[in-house]
Amino acid sequence: MEKILIGGKEFSLEIKRKSMRSLRLRLKEKNKIEISTSWITPKILIKKFLSDNREWILNQNEKLKHKKRLSNIKKITILGESYEVETKKSSRDSLVIIDKKIFVNYSEKSKIKQIIDKKMRILALRLIKENVKRLANKYDLDYVKVSVKNQSSRFGSCSHSGSLNFNWQIILLPVEIFEHIILHELTHLTVRNHSKSFWELLAHYDNNWHKNNLWLKREGTKKFIV
Repeated sequence: MEKILIGGKEFSLEIKRKSMRSLRLRLKEKNKIEISTSWITPKILIKKFLSDNREWILNQNEKLKHKKRLSNIKKITILGESYEVETKKSSRDSLVIIDKKIFVNYSEKSKIKQIIDKKMRILALRLIKENVKRLANKYDLDYVKVSVKNQSSRFGSCSHSGSLNFNWQIILLPVEIFEHIILHELTHLTVRNHSKSFWELLAHYDNNWHKNNLWLKREGTKKFIV
């Protein structure tokens, strides 16, 4: 881990070298950058990559400060429904949802984030799968499988094989935005890039795509919790 300056701000930089050809960048949390790259990528190329993505890094880092922490959360909204969160020390770690309340039992306080993240992924996967199937059937689209992750800034992705991946935290967004994200990735099953034809097809599936896309850019990651 090393310290670097970007736009006058100090960041911690972690470089993970793997068997891959490209450079990948993500903000793990505020002021912390992770770069994944090949074993032989020289430092000078990594620095250029960071410089080329300077504006994106600064913009995403600014959004991260608005996020709530899972360990301190008192209320969670899931697809428009509000749930109170109650935490309690216990001998066993668990999360149960009953009557608009989420009960989190933890053996150690430091585990609260891990418990919520793990259990909510299961719920999110079920909800996302249900809605992907519903929307795919509605528009006669074929996909391979659906999976979820927890990412700091990405909402979803579509592989060349037709597999869909989503950030589980999209269930925390308004219903219309949640569906917009799913439709966005379903559109990529037909058009892989963001060309004019992609947006035209998305407009066919989502009449309010422009408004939803704009909201997502301005507010989306602010609703995520870390």
